[in-house]
Amino acid sequence: MNGKIKWKSSMIKSHFLLIVFSLMLCAEAYTQNSAAIWPPPKGQLRVIIDADAANEVDDQWAMALALGFPERFKIEGFVAAHYGDRGGKNGIEKSYNNILEVLDHAGMKNKFPVNKGSDPIIYKDKINESAGVDFIIQMAKTATAENPVWIIVLGAATDAAMAILKDSTIKDKIVVFWHGRTSWPERCWNFNASNDLKAVQTLFEKASNFILFDTGTYLNMPMEESEKRIASNGKLGAYLHNIRKKSAYAQLQDKGMFDLGDIAALIDESIIQWETPFIPAVADDYKYIFSGKTKRFIRIYDIQREATFRLLDEALTRIERKNK
Repeated sequence: MNGKIKWKSSMIKSHFLLIVFSLMLCAEAYTQNSAAIWPPPKGQLRVIIDADAANEVDDQWAMALALGFPERFKIEGFVAAHYGDRGGKNGIEKSYNNILEVLDHAGMKNKFPVNKGSDPIIYKDKINESAGVDFIIQMAKTATAENPVWIIVLGAATDAAMAILKDSTIKDKIVVFWHGRTSWPERCWNFNASNDLKAVQTLFEKASNFILFDTGTYLNMPMEESEKRIASNGKLGAYLHNIRKKSAYAQLQDKGMFDLGDIAALIDESIIQWETPFIPAVADDYKYIFSGKTKRFIRIYDIQREATFRLLDEALTRIERKNK
């Protein structure tokens, strides 16, 4: 009799441990999957492209790629972003005009809403009003957790962060896809972060679905290749090549078309490598602070150069064919 009792006790204990272990696995899986929708679902993604377009030339290349894949991107609109002291008080206006310029060269003038974004965040409890932030919130309210709006942030994180600060109810209805190229895992240091550190801290702290595009350095194209491959590919291609002539920096042999990678990654996730680390906080000195098992997020850390440019080739060909 005692043997049977011990056997039953052992069985109950085993089942209990199995249940506990299963719950732990489920909790871990939930933690890993709750930080962002990734890989992105098939079909059209609803997107808003937030770009500091006048800052240099890679934003324009990225926008061109997105415009060439309408079956992948349902572009709800664009938001013109500041780019810190480099753009100054007129930076948002310059980005706004540059976005319009790209759309014009793509034969898509007046096809999409274009709104002006917000100045950098000075205080997290002070809302900077802007049409761009209100547009993000407006679109988010038409979305669901199952079919969110993807905010592709190619510059400072200001507008996405400000939208979350202004209306926290949208957090689960948007995916924030931010271009970083940081010094992972030591510091969240890069040009985009330096233009609004408080916005970056807000995303790492408050964004429910957050993806860090943390690569793109090797998406370079020498001017000779750019002339043969891009300039010859229609009106938009000629424009993308010629804007490089505006500065010596844009003509460097190793000049990266960094932002192009963000769009390419969303078209074909097979060309990137990614991981799901625990999300850190970002300190005032830009250091990453890892404080244990917080929620996970998506960090993209590598992308194939040639595959990315092949997608751009296709996009430019499609746009030129459509405009004939």
